Amino acid sequence: MSRLLETYPQGKLRILTGSYFDTVSPAEGRLPCEHSVFPTTNETGPLGLGRIKSFLEWLMIPLLMLYAILIIKRERIKVIVTIAYGHFFIAAALASRATRVPFILVVHDDWIPEIRRTSWILKSFCVPLFRFVARSAAHIYGVTPYMQQMLNAKYGVESEVQMPGIECSTDCFPLREDSHSNTECLRIVYSGTLTRAMDDSFKMLLTLLKGDVLLRYGITSWELHLYVMATPENAKQAAWCHENIKVHGWVTQDELRRALRMADILFLPFSFRQEERYATELAFPSKTADYLESGKPILILAPPYSSLIKYARQWGFAEVVDEASEEKLAEKIAYMAKSAECRERLIVKSQAALEENHNIRKQRKGFRELVNHLASGT
Repeated sequence: MSRLLETYPQGKLRILTGSYFDTVSPAEGRLPCEHSVFPTTNETGPLGLGRIKSFLEWLMIPLLMLYAILIIKRERIKVIVTIAYGHFFIAAALASRATRVPFILVVHDDWIPEIRRTSWILKSFCVPLFRFVARSAAHIYGVTPYMQQMLNAKYGVESEVQMPGIECSTDCFPLREDSHSNTECLRIVYSGTLTRAMDDSFKMLLTLLKGDVLLRYGITSWELHLYVMATPENAKQAAWCHENIKVHGWVTQDELRRALRMADILFLPFSFRQEERYATELAFPSKTADYLESGKPILILAPPYSSLIKYARQWGFAEVVDEASEEKLAEKIAYMAKSAECRERLIVKSQAALEENHNIRKQRKGFRELVNHLASGT
């Protein structure tokens, strides 16, 4: 969302966020507009403490709604934008109803399965609750075409696809990619967050790179560079301490851009576990846009039904491994490293997908037009 709103007049924006995420979120990338903070917790803890915290936060929704109404009235807000995550978007919908200020709903993940899994109180009425919010929205953005289809089929609402966006500086794309030399160190890069929706595929790559399977495919030297939010202690607990694994932690957007452009292969994983299918089938990693913009070959390890695999096959911008096989993964890495034709083809296809589906300038223009249209009716 910060990229979408980056060029919007900051004096006309007001962000309402929770105190927990306000504390843990990186300062880099935040919008320089005014922020209002509402008290929240991390909703975790032993011996049922996490559930108690979560229950108390849901009880606070009426207060959150009143706080939002106060901001809307005081700041003369014309349009509300909210993301279907946690419980803030429910308060936003209620505040919209109370003030008759239209709201835009952004759907990045399927909210229902996660609530059913984590909340014993809400699982019985989360579906009608989400349906109420979705049908109250003046406009809905879905992160993928597959999310768009689900929203229509399950909740009877129309939505507009808006995939993760980025500035399209494709002038820096290399015109030609050379094949990897056996004497060079193959540099594989992963950037993003690590969640249940990808951890098993990520661990498979770790296991592969810690072993010697790649030697059988003629790759003699390799490194995995991780750009994730992790401390040295986190890295040790996750068993990332290895000579072939370099943990860089969280870096600025400019530093990340440079790191991606130095890669030989960019890695994108999604989980093969059935219990994560609700996420992998519909959601979409935001870092995909950064990968496409880098002009470097992308490798996806994910199940065939996942949004990543379907999208990659439609646009042809990545090599894919759609089964949980370490051997298949090694084979694909070696192929990408050695085939200049493969790398050049992926770069061309990445440019096409980037410009058509991830151009943030086009998205900002459409968003401005939508906001102006909604604001004119209030």
